[in-house]
Amino acid sequence: SSDLFILVPALLGLKGNLEMTLAARLSTAANTGGMETAAAQKSIILGNLALIQAQALVVGTLASFAAVLFGWLSDGVLKIEDTLLLCASSLVTASVASLVLGSFMILVILLSKRWNVNPDNVATPIAASLGDLVTLALLSGTSNALYHKLVASRHLWVMWLLCSVFLCLIPVWIYISYRNPMTRKVLSSG
Repeated sequence: SSDLFILVPALLGLKGNLEMTLAARLSTAANTGGMETAAAQKSIILGNLALIQAQALVVGTLASFAAVLFGWLSDGVLKIEDTLLLCASSLVTASVASLVLGSFMILVILLSKRWNVNPDNVATPIAASLGDLVTLALLSGTSNALYHKLVASRHLWVMWLLCSVFLCLIPVWIYISYRNPMTRKVLSSG
């Protein structure tokens, strides 16, 4: 589907910003002493992983809607198979990429702190370079797998289910982020 070509830059751009801001938030916490104790690390890590999941799923939803809309406006045709494929691919990719990259950013920042390296000098460039690569690879693999396994065999209900589950998880991630004092403010301002 040509709509997938519309989705790629939107998803990559938005997802890249999420990883970079995560790296910056965690680096700031590490540099200002906010990650000195195990309890503080746990709180910051869990809150930020929940926050980035919420943000990623919202971004994935918006990017897929934009791709569907622009594809529909340019082609004049709206096919449910393509819409479901874009939505499911975008949401799965956004969520998995955020989990993988967020976890990796946490590891990089904790190791930088342990080795007395400023995480600002390490984490943000890694987030910038790996974010697009990981997201593009996941989007390619996810959309290819969903197309060949589900669209071709007419198992569209699975994509409905995927979209529904990921969309229903957004309020859960928001609730977890809101309950964490380290990420509550970011929900309303970031």
